[in-house]
Formats: sequence, C-alpha cells, structure tokens
Amino acid sequence: MAISPTLDDLTTYVDAFTARRGFDDIAATLGLTPHAADGTSISLRMPLTDALAQANGMFSAAALFGAADIAGTFLAMQSSAEAGQFPLAVQSNQNFLSNSKADYAVATARLLRGGGKVAVVEVAVDDAAGKQLMHATFTYVLSERSLGR
Repeated sequence: MAISPTLDDLTTYVDAFTARRGFDDIAATLGLTPHAADGTSISLRMPLTDALAQANGMFSAAALFGAADIAGTFLAMQSSAEAGQFPLAVQSNQNFLSNSKADYAVATARLLRGGGKVAVVEVAVDDAAGKQLMHATFTYVLSERSLGR
C-alpha cells in the first residue's frame, strides 16, 4: 500500500482502521484526527484538552509522544506493512524542544527507510502556529497481528 496522497484518502484509511479495531484505543483518547497527507508524509491533529495537558496547561510529554507514535504507526502501516501486519515500535528517540498552549498540535510523519520487516519513521510535532514542539524517530518491526482485544 502507498502513503495516502490526499487528506481524503488518509481519512478513509484511518476510518476503516478504526472500524476494524472495534474499540476506542489511545488514538481516540488523544483525540487524533487526520490533518494532511501528500504521498510522502501524513499528519494527525491532536487538540489541547485538560486531559492531555500538564499542570501548567501546556501539552504533556506523554500526549506529544503518543501523537508522534501513532502518526508513525499509521505511516509505517501504509508504506511498509503487508496485509495482516502491524508495526510494533521497538526503538524510539524523542527530543522535546518547546511547548505550547495552542489549541492543537500536528504530528507529521515521513518514512526514512522501509522494507522487509522494518520501517524507520521521523516525526515532527508542531503547534497550531508551526512552532516545533518535538522531534522523534521510531523503528517499527512489522509482524502479524490481529486487531482488537
């Protein structure tokens, strides 16, 4: 499968995956929604809510990490996974660069290397004004997994 070339294609892909999953997982908890796609990268948007904020009202590191990982997972699924495979993160590196009280953040993932059973993905998380909040890389192993509990 190819990386979604348009927002409509990404939305269709995410909606189909969500329906197959059958329960609300961390993506639902984070309020992630498709934001953009161009055939080489995909972006998911996360609102700043009280549940995702740290004590000073800015995004929590856990929420930023979650948005980055899920954007990377969707990109790895589209770019590298075969039918029935799911990317499992086996390594990650995060740099938290800044923080924000903006209304939302956007996690944009792009493939650094994919093929065989491994995908390496880079993710930038920016706030609504484009200020970079986080930079991350993830290594995913693609393995046979069934969705659901």
